[in-house]
Amino acid sequence: MSDAGHQLHLCDHCGLPMAASGHQGQVAGVWQRFCCYGCYLCQRIIGERGESGLTSWLLAQLGLSWFFSMDIMMISVARYTGGFEGVDPRTVRFFEWTEFGLAVPIVAMLGLPYLWRSLKSLLRGSVNADVLIALGALASFGYSTWQLFTQDKPTLYFDSGTMILVLVNLGRYLEAAARRKTSSGIRELTAAELGQARLKSDQGIREVAPDALQVNDVIAVEPGATLPADGVVISGRSSIPEALLTGEGRPVPKGVGDSVLAGTTNGDSPLEVRVTAVGQDTVRSRIVQLTRQALLRRTRFESAVDHVSRVFVPVVMLLATGTWGWWHFVADDPAKAALSALSVLVVACPCALGLAVPMASAVALGRAAQWGVLIRDGSVLESLGRVRHFIFDKTGTLTQGRPSVRSLEPADGVDPGELLKAAASAEGPSEHWLGKAIVREAAARGLSVTIPAAFNALPGQGVEARIDGRTLRVGSAAFCGVPEKARDPLDGATEICVSEGGRLLGRLWLEDALKPGARQAVRELTDLGLEVRLVTGDSEAAGQRVARETGIVKVQARQRPQEKLDIVRSLGAPRVAMTGDGLNDGPALMAAGVGITFSDASGLARLAAGMTLLGSDLARLPLAVRLARRTLVVMWLNLFWAFGYNAAAVALAVMGRLLPQWAALAMLISSLFVVGNSWRLRDFERNVSPRLDPGPEGPVPTLEAGR
Repeated sequence: MSDAGHQLHLCDHCGLPMAASGHQGQVAGVWQRFCCYGCYLCQRIIGERGESGLTSWLLAQLGLSWFFSMDIMMISVARYTGGFEGVDPRTVRFFEWTEFGLAVPIVAMLGLPYLWRSLKSLLRGSVNADVLIALGALASFGYSTWQLFTQDKPTLYFDSGTMILVLVNLGRYLEAAARRKTSSGIRELTAAELGQARLKSDQGIREVAPDALQVNDVIAVEPGATLPADGVVISGRSSIPEALLTGEGRPVPKGVGDSVLAGTTNGDSPLEVRVTAVGQDTVRSRIVQLTRQALLRRTRFESAVDHVSRVFVPVVMLLATGTWGWWHFVADDPAKAALSALSVLVVACPCALGLAVPMASAVALGRAAQWGVLIRDGSVLESLGRVRHFIFDKTGTLTQGRPSVRSLEPADGVDPGELLKAAASAEGPSEHWLGKAIVREAAARGLSVTIPAAFNALPGQGVEARIDGRTLRVGSAAFCGVPEKARDPLDGATEICVSEGGRLLGRLWLEDALKPGARQAVRELTDLGLEVRLVTGDSEAAGQRVARETGIVKVQARQRPQEKLDIVRSLGAPRVAMTGDGLNDGPALMAAGVGITFSDASGLARLAAGMTLLGSDLARLPLAVRLARRTLVVMWLNLFWAFGYNAAAVALAVMGRLLPQWAALAMLISSLFVVGNSWRLRDFERNVSPRLDPGPEGPVPTLEAGR
């Protein structure tokens, strides 16, 4: 899959960007492109059947190779330790041929792909770790095969070559499996449908595809329909939620002359809209393009790996060649020259290096998943452990994204329960988000409501209902014919009045309540030394209210997608974690070092984010940061050990002090150390579970009489 406009190639397994020189392979008879061999391996195992398809032939190949390599290792250990002394030579020969017979399928199944990729890499004039793996494994196999066919008492190192292939393939599978965990892929975004457009003309109304629309066309938009293009309202009044595009927490009233955006959903009244932008010119498409451009940014981790590969592999190849030359021509010992050069190639194979990061990542990802935190891959963990700034969006991120009744203020002589019952009865048929919140609250309190005999909704004002002979109005103070109450300008609550015949029955105060753990998350992130700020597309008053309740000091309100992106970049994007859930957050989420969203967020937000929270409990965020920091320590320790082992072992091999069998054993011990060190992350904060602060964050708000 590719984006021709930006020459962006995307891996068919993990959905992440890839170079044009990535791996190609057949899966289910279809040629696909992959960013690395690990993704190809993982896709072949998982295939089109999802995570349950783990019984495929390729997984059997890996399992068989592991089983065969263990058999080879047991025979080799017996030979190295003198277990064949005094044994019939024909029996010894049988076991030597058995090693060869077991090694052939391993090399065929796991080694040949590395050989083909190495040849392609060399033909392109570049070298990478695949070249070193192919040289080490195939040199061990080739030398042992030559010894077996030409010598009566051969020196065999089948165990070295096969163990290299098994360990490296296991590491790459773990890495690719981790990369897939939370990436939904850009295909979900590009395949998203805006729905059919209802084009109005002199011949009537007909349905057409959004791409068929042109500027100045007139479209009819029914209640609940998704707008297929940007435009201006020319007839009708309605309310349209724009949180996904602009961050505005409340549905925005729309009337004649107001602009509407593609991808938003019309409220409870029909509209006629004159099209002003279609296709790639819409606000939605521009946000998508901003996200694609941010997607092209390479991480520091990827650049470092490329740099190490470009330097490490040629150095090892030169060392092996130089070792062979010195022992062959200077020391005049051709046999030791071959063994020493082989030892250099075997011991330098990056098995521990291949496991150091993916193993720590896989264990940490599993630990995070136990908390309901899905992290895309190890590079996201690395970035999360390095962040210094933590940015929160407001609507749907720190808050629930839907209103709830905060308090009741009945007039003198009016019972609070009767006030809520009257308001809920009047709002019963309403489709407005505030009306639904009132009805939900009445149901939560166990109040029965009455179906209105007559009902009329006036967009942007309120509803009027006839109930038991009474005419009730629920809505704005002006609509109900009563004065609006003075209040704190930083109070972002919405005032809903209830009146009967111009007499005020009381007021309801609704607000978008905080998500569980919001205050705890902000406090603990601050304690971790992070600068926490709120960046929202909503009003200053709404932003300040949430900041005051959560303890956030820095607030930036009325920020559009491009402005959010600029803020992330100004703070130093790699050191920024951005938390959001809307389409408008997509560019900032992708540009940030770590983008964080929720499982119910928009498709673009889920694509752009590297970390996804299942559910709404924000108290898991500081846990994830602490886990990421610990994982960084483990990764660096793994890498230090692996590089240290390689440096010491290569030096011994160059001096002729390390035979291939001991090189293979040292390689195995190094890999086991990396695995064991990474496994310690399973117990990270095992006894800690996210704790919620008491307060108005629960699912059912407490109703108060008065304010």
